Amino acid sequence: MRGSLQFCKQLRFRKGETIFEQGDPAFGFYCLCTGAVKLWRRMRNGHCQILALLREPGSLVGIEAFIAEKRDYTATALEESQLFFIAREDFGRLPGLELLKAHVRLLRLLERRLIDTLGRGARERLVRLLLSQPCSLTLQELAGLSGLSMEHTCRLLKRLEQHGYIERDGHAIKIAEEKALQEVI
Repeated sequence: MRGSLQFCKQLRFRKGETIFEQGDPAFGFYCLCTGAVKLWRRMRNGHCQILALLREPGSLVGIEAFIAEKRDYTATALEESQLFFIAREDFGRLPGLELLKAHVRLLRLLERRLIDTLGRGARERLVRLLLSQPCSLTLQELAGLSGLSMEHTCRLLKRLEQHGYIERDGHAIKIAEEKALQEVI
């Protein structure tokens, strides 16, 4: 190992061995040297969703450690694998740390969108979007962000309005019953 990376710890994992589990504290991240790693998460409905299969040397595993305290997914070795581990307390020694953090934030946003699109029903995606947006979105923006057609978005909004969860005034959507709407998801 070169002098600038002496703080890395080399680890080996057997096929099927868990590297870290969803919900574990994020003490650092890993860099794949050899082997293969599966990233997956258990959904609320009990199903497992595979996020990625990493085989490329240099792939980063567990990068959420830069901006989060807990793991969002589980990492499992698909075959005998060697990874380098870099602990959170050593992040300051990495070159380009702020740029890396910015990339991680973007990747996490895209990951959450993918998970929402693939792992949740249409109504739940739309409700999550309504609850998470600090500003009003157009109908077209709501449809696009939730991965739904305009027609489907309109139908779902109408049902939410009929149940009294939201109120619509022209293009504006106001959450009328936030607590009840949160229970929908």
